[in-house]
Amino acid sequence: MPDQLSSPRPRSPDGHAALMIGPLFGAILVVATAVGLTAVFWPKLWQGGGLIGGDIYSYYLPQKVVYAECLREGTLPFWNNRIGNGYPQLAESQTGALYPLNLVLYRWLDLNTAYNCSVLFHYSLAFIGCWLLARRLDLTRLAAALAALICTYSWFPPRISLEWTIVGGAWLPLAVWCAESFIQRRQRRWIVSLAIVLTLQLLAGHFFIAFVTQLLLVCYVPLRIWFAGAGPPVAARERGGVTCLLLGAAVVGSYLLAAAQLVPTWELKRLSQRSGVNAEHDPGRAAVPAKYLAQVIAPWAWYPDRAAFTELHDPQDQDRANRVDAHLYFGMLPLVLIVAGLWGAWRNSNRRLFVWLALGILAILYMPGWFLPITRHLPGFSYFEGPGRYGIVATLAAALLAGAGFDVVKARLKSLVRPLFAVATFAITTTDLIWVSDLVHDAEPVDDPPVKLIAQSKLYRNLIAPRAPDPVRLFSEGHSVPSLVGAGTLPVYLGLSPSPYYDPKFMLPKPYPFRDTLPTPEQIDWLRRRGVTHILSLVPLDSDAWPVRSLGIMSDPCLNPILGLERKGIFFYELEESRGRAAWLEHHSGPPPRIVKYTPQHVEIAAESESEETLILTDLDYPGWQVEVDGHPAAGLVVDGMLRGVALPPGKHTVIWNYHPTSFYWGAGISTIALIGLVVFCFVPGSLLKKGTVPFQ
Repeated sequence: MPDQLSSPRPRSPDGHAALMIGPLFGAILVVATAVGLTAVFWPKLWQGGGLIGGDIYSYYLPQKVVYAECLREGTLPFWNNRIGNGYPQLAESQTGALYPLNLVLYRWLDLNTAYNCSVLFHYSLAFIGCWLLARRLDLTRLAAALAALICTYSWFPPRISLEWTIVGGAWLPLAVWCAESFIQRRQRRWIVSLAIVLTLQLLAGHFFIAFVTQLLLVCYVPLRIWFAGAGPPVAARERGGVTCLLLGAAVVGSYLLAAAQLVPTWELKRLSQRSGVNAEHDPGRAAVPAKYLAQVIAPWAWYPDRAAFTELHDPQDQDRANRVDAHLYFGMLPLVLIVAGLWGAWRNSNRRLFVWLALGILAILYMPGWFLPITRHLPGFSYFEGPGRYGIVATLAAALLAGAGFDVVKARLKSLVRPLFAVATFAITTTDLIWVSDLVHDAEPVDDPPVKLIAQSKLYRNLIAPRAPDPVRLFSEGHSVPSLVGAGTLPVYLGLSPSPYYDPKFMLPKPYPFRDTLPTPEQIDWLRRRGVTHILSLVPLDSDAWPVRSLGIMSDPCLNPILGLERKGIFFYELEESRGRAAWLEHHSGPPPRIVKYTPQHVEIAAESESEETLILTDLDYPGWQVEVDGHPAAGLVVDGMLRGVALPPGKHTVIWNYHPTSFYWGAGISTIALIGLVVFCFVPGSLLKKGTVPFQ
């Protein structure tokens, strides 16, 4: 690919080149360090263990298990038929259904190994990305490694239960590195690289960090060009508008490249409980109490006392933030190095570091939510909740400043003392960050994670497998947990959920009948109509209040540890008079519909009736589902406001529902066109692109 947009010029050696000892060896050393640190912080993940706690088993793995099964069967995971009455899994972006790494890992590895590999890979990626950015900003190799250590292992480990923060956050330093590289070198490859990095970040799942990344670029690039422009070529300063325009084009291009994911997600967003900001989606959620920011300089005042954090909130408002979202700590020694770095930047007039100081301070000031009354009126801010999560920008800024301070201090030491200083700095900082990551998190590494015991599940062997292909749907206090072993589950726990699950007209009336709360007749009727066939309870049910048949008490090796029951039994019941997955709208004496095949994207039902009847499939009606009767397209019906139905004439019939999401096909078409455009841009001669612009170096 012709990389430069004008004739090449000789380049003088600078600090941005690969390691002087050789590019290959330098790359190997950096990658080895990045991977080695994951073994230091998460040894059990390398030893075949896993994680338990937080949202891992209630949210992420229940999605991934269906995702992995679809990939192994050779289909794309468009729909999840286990959570609630089903939902568009591709559109609920946190699955990362089209993320290239997921397509490989979950197709070829077991679920636990794939999840571990993803976590470890993204930790390594975050380290490498921050190291590259620090080197581009003229830090030495050791200083860049220290910056990468601080950035990766101060902000990410406490959030180990939030997969999206790790998967999405790992791409942020790389995106800034691409932008900084383009500002300095004016080569088209950095525009292409930035577009690809931002595309992968969008495909990875949750879009919050992607929004923060793009916002960071919007702030960083102008400051870098017009305020801290001493480093770039004169042409870049004189035509900064062109530079901003090209970098902006990379951002827009990433949206087009990721359209196959974004268009279905946008469709779901419009049809979800988050179509507007409401009680279920408050932009002030996860704001950090201002007093808690003292953890940056005095962590001992807050760690490990969890009660100290809780007391900062109004008793009626304790769910607006948690210690994980509110965590912000860089290490004690890095604080001293930050001061040294700012002193060195002042002496050397290094405005680039002051840009990072300004961005870091702005991020910290935004974390308590003080500016929400203003920003909630700006695009994006009103939707991407959680001002406390902007700490990732403050952490990156602190890491770069600390790395610069390391160089300042090291340069003033005698040559014999420098190795000791470097070893002590890395040892103290690593120990410090390990200590904090052990105190502030809501997931634990364990030797034998429950996900490895799915095949041994008694619920699957005794109840789910014998009923195939007619699936079980459980009403469970464990929410999505039983879906790991093949059961459908209610109630729903999703981040971006089809609106009927949160619409009071269609929701199960609260309070939910768990533990000491008995069900009302309205709740029993709701469960039957939604196709709930069984009840999973952590305590015995009152047989006078529940129309159920006991199936016994079971200790499940997979579910018990997740539900915190250790060796206690789980109570299983069959709900009487339930519709199940397939039923007639009205009761009649003929044979009930029979499910012949039931997969996430395809359902086949054999039905026979003596008169015209309405067949119900107690799965969610959603755009993209198409029904055929005896091989001919038919008009689908919406039953009970959200379920699928179809009218059948008398006789025997084969009814087939298939899921063909138009939003995905439109998005895939846009992505294909954008990819062709990117390839064309790579190979267009530079003489054509430089017309009317400042020649690229």
